[in-house]
Amino acid sequence: MMTHEQIALVRKSFDRLRPLPRGAGKDFYDTLFALDPSLKSLFSTDVENQGAMFVVALGLALKGLDDDGVVDESLRELGRRHVLYGAKDVHFDTFREALLCMFAQRLGPEFTPEMAEAWRAAFDRISAVMRAAAAEARK
Repeated sequence: MMTHEQIALVRKSFDRLRPLPRGAGKDFYDTLFALDPSLKSLFSTDVENQGAMFVVALGLALKGLDDDGVVDESLRELGRRHVLYGAKDVHFDTFREALLCMFAQRLGPEFTPEMAEAWRAAFDRISAVMRAAAAEARK
């Protein structure tokens, strides 16, 4: 479970991305593909547009962090859709690493170890919902 302090850190750092969602999203995908070039084949759209959609989806996912146990249906739907895209559970770890790298790159020294840990907790919470929905979709 995330603390209120962790949720505040995640939201504060995310708000810093909002002025440039395409740039932050592109940085995320550039890092993701550098970490695992095989993932590039899962994406057929323009990376800048995909990046902007990623940042928007991440923002929606973060809105539910306060509601303990309440998960937005759109997050479950996103998990189900990722099955169609060819995403596997193992890819979530690479996504988390790319996300942390993107924030470290974008925020520099403002991206503290506490903020990194808060993002790990947030991503793990979000990905658990998506993985469960993906598992249901595979059945």
